[in-house]
Amino acid sequence: MTPRKTSGTSKSKAKTSPTPSTPTSGGGFKVQIFYRAASSTMPQAPIKDALWFATYPIIPRIGDCLFHDGIFYRVERIFLYENTAAGWCADVEVSFYGRR
Repeated sequence: MTPRKTSGTSKSKAKTSPTPSTPTSGGGFKVQIFYRAASSTMPQAPIKDALWFATYPIIPRIGDCLFHDGIFYRVERIFLYENTAAGWCADVEVSFYGRR
């Protein structure tokens, strides 16, 4: 069999702007992290609900530990979003992580 000849013209690729769910150069993924105090039964766990925003090079996975305000939290659930506007990419639900 003989190889098929291709023409010398190339298709130009259209430039697309990065979507909000992809990290920007030097940026990362914006996530909203929340902790519900009622879900923890440990005596040293925080007694107030917590909510904060953070930017990570990758979206945290289930089982990962996050450190915020001197407390370690464990990722329990993740809710991913495909946004069409600038905003956060995921909601991350955490629980108190008492072991160090």
